[in-house]
Amino acid sequence: MNPTPESPEENDPNKEFFFPDLEELNNSKLPPEETRILVLSAEPYADAKRVRINLEMTPYQVRPHLDMVVLDPNGKEIASVSIIEPMAWKQEFTIHLRSERLDGKYKLIMRLFYPPPDEEDPKLFRLDIPVEDTDRRELEFEIEESKD
Repeated sequence: MNPTPESPEENDPNKEFFFPDLEELNNSKLPPEETRILVLSAEPYADAKRVRINLEMTPYQVRPHLDMVVLDPNGKEIASVSIIEPMAWKQEFTIHLRSERLDGKYKLIMRLFYPPPDEEDPKLFRLDIPVEDTDRRELEFEIEESKD
């Protein structure tokens, strides 16, 4: 059975992981300057201490870096995550909020970027170099008083 263009197998990140040299996969990957965040969502758990994050990016040729920050209703940073060179362009993870529960609108800020190449050692990344975002997304989600 050949997959149709709409079939889930066509965009399966596991296929890329296990078969990185397949020409059909490499043709659909985008260069760093065209890599974008396609889907970003946040769903608070009932305990209001954790949030499930769903992220989908365009398939990429070079693995990006991602930084995420969550701000509470007062604008205070209560969670942060850095993902360095993710293996798959679809991510789902849970973050823990480091504050007391506050009802209201929270802000999630996600930035996708590529650090500048380091000529001395390509594995090193100097934090003192400003890095431009390739893509950036912001969204609000709400934590409301439980009805229980």
